[in-house]
Amino acid sequence: MINNLKIWLATLLLWLLSSSAQAQVATDWIQLEEHPPVQVRLLISGKTDPEQRQVAALLQVRLAENWKTYWRTPGEGGVPPQLAWQNDSVNITDIAWRFPVPERFDVQEIETVGYQGDINFPLQISVENWQQPVALQGLLTLASCTNICVISDFPLALNFTPSELTADMDAMFAYEQAQSALPHRDHPQLSVADMVWSASQQQLAVTVKNTAQWRQPRIFVDSLREDYADLTIELLEQHHQGNELTARFAISHWLEQPELAGEPLQVTIADELIRAELSATAHAGSVSSSTTATGWWLMVPLALLGGLILNIMPCVLPVLGLKLQSVMVAERERSQVRRQFIASALGIITSFVLLAIMLMLLKLGGHAIGWGIQFQNPYFIGGMAIVIGLFALSVSGLWTIQLPQGMQQWVATRGDQSTLGHFIQGMFATLLATPCTAPFLGTAVAFALATSNLQLLMIFIALGVGMALPWLAVALWPSVAMKLPKPGPWLKWVNRIFALLLLLTTAWLISLLGNHVSATTFTFIVAALVLLALMLAYRRFGRAGVIGAIAGAMLLSGFGLLISSWTSQPTQLQEHAWQPLEPNAIARAVAQGQVVFVDVTADWCVTCKANKIGVLLQEPVASALRADDVLLMQGDWTRPSEQITDYLRSYNRYGVPFNQVYGPGAPNGIALPVILTDNAVLAAIEQAR
Repeated sequence: MINNLKIWLATLLLWLLSSSAQAQVATDWIQLEEHPPVQVRLLISGKTDPEQRQVAALLQVRLAENWKTYWRTPGEGGVPPQLAWQNDSVNITDIAWRFPVPERFDVQEIETVGYQGDINFPLQISVENWQQPVALQGLLTLASCTNICVISDFPLALNFTPSELTADMDAMFAYEQAQSALPHRDHPQLSVADMVWSASQQQLAVTVKNTAQWRQPRIFVDSLREDYADLTIELLEQHHQGNELTARFAISHWLEQPELAGEPLQVTIADELIRAELSATAHAGSVSSSTTATGWWLMVPLALLGGLILNIMPCVLPVLGLKLQSVMVAERERSQVRRQFIASALGIITSFVLLAIMLMLLKLGGHAIGWGIQFQNPYFIGGMAIVIGLFALSVSGLWTIQLPQGMQQWVATRGDQSTLGHFIQGMFATLLATPCTAPFLGTAVAFALATSNLQLLMIFIALGVGMALPWLAVALWPSVAMKLPKPGPWLKWVNRIFALLLLLTTAWLISLLGNHVSATTFTFIVAALVLLALMLAYRRFGRAGVIGAIAGAMLLSGFGLLISSWTSQPTQLQEHAWQPLEPNAIARAVAQGQVVFVDVTADWCVTCKANKIGVLLQEPVASALRADDVLLMQGDWTRPSEQITDYLRSYNRYGVPFNQVYGPGAPNGIALPVILTDNAVLAAIEQAR
């Protein structure tokens, strides 16, 4: 009896070991001593199809952090992976290699296409005889790059008998996961509406239609012809509006000019839950940019108009007030007025050029860009608060700014004879204008940020010229400035008003720091500034100055609370509190019959605050937003957010405010104007229903 038990246990153990051995058909992780950041393994999943004589396998690649490898069409500077099966492989007729949807990498304006992290490539091995052993002998050539590039050869060897394979749960799960990441061939939701090839331009234009609205699509094109395997394909531009996606590619070959008219090409697309491979044949034609000359010249007057309107936005008012004051304080000759206003205009235009260069550098580094993004940086906010605060103290007479002799004219704001001082006034006016969004400005900025660096620069120059037009007008006709009222006692009150505006601007900038530091740190900063203000008031005006400063602060606080009580009724927006913006949840809510109102805002956005106080919190809009079928979603762009940036980009927007209304009647959304009105919001909600 005991001997029989031993035999039975031994048999069971051998069966388990043999089953495990059969299920775990895989190479070890291969790591080359000369290049440890890359590991490779070949795994047989155990999923088989005896009728088709096919075995499912998985080529697994592990990359160390910051390393990447390439897609089958890797772009400029990349090397596609190659899997060569040697002649001593036995019982194999074919191996099909599938690629997941890649990512696009831009480094120093060189575009490559590939992968990072862990990548699983599904393989389909076709065998000749299902009952006979298979011997795989191959060589994987894989390029991997970080700040250097290395091409490595990984030998792969594996033996198995297809008819004896058994399933391994872990291997099959990994294989199914890899399969789910693959693009679906001929996706029912997508279709290639047009594909045009221009041999003279060596460019391809593709238009893809979606039965739903495009969100954040990525599009890639390649050819499956072997002699076109090393084409260099660069995405020049991509735009989507509603259910239409257009893309333009530059295509070249190192040996000869390719001819793609009449050639079948493959379009790979990914957009949220969609992953698809579409086949299409290009026809000959002319390819034009979506940012054509017509569009380009249309944007220039829009940029000029948007820049001009910035002058009447509340962000620029303090600096404009100082400029007017500097003209009224002293009698000046026409030539002097002309020189000073030209200097301010050049300061405005120069600062727009610097903003454009900063945005180009951020684009070059692969960072998210947008209008006003510098206000997401606490160091910029703090620096601006210090500079504007110094101006406020100087104008109010609480403190005289003492600089080295060679720099004394740099921050002068009254009676200034320094051209450089007026130049800097113009630069500060631009910096204060960036948290504002004016009509036409958003369209011009969105166009600029989505186009080439040269056109971005030209659009921003046009914005600067538009904002500088009032200064240039005075420079051309100095008599306008000479007719301003003569100085008198009334000017002291004007001076105090300008100082108050600057102090309020400083307080607003300091309040923005509360989004970036802890409550304790923020309280300490505010307390220190209050103490400093009281010390300066005592030094300049004595005890009466301190009492006046405290009384003024209490008066301003009471005035702020009074305005808050007028604009923030306790019954408003309580039944439908703002939910964090989740782009993926919008379609689900619309499918359930809800209207979704999206508000993308930021604490530093003055226009956003005006929309909130003037429209969203007031009747009749507040009641419309409280309706049972309305879902409120809000995206906070006060601090950098990749999700919100991607959402804005999906609508070709690069700044806030941005408001969109979705619903059963408008599943693709209705974009609202930058400056909201009651009629615009109510009409969009009604249309979306």
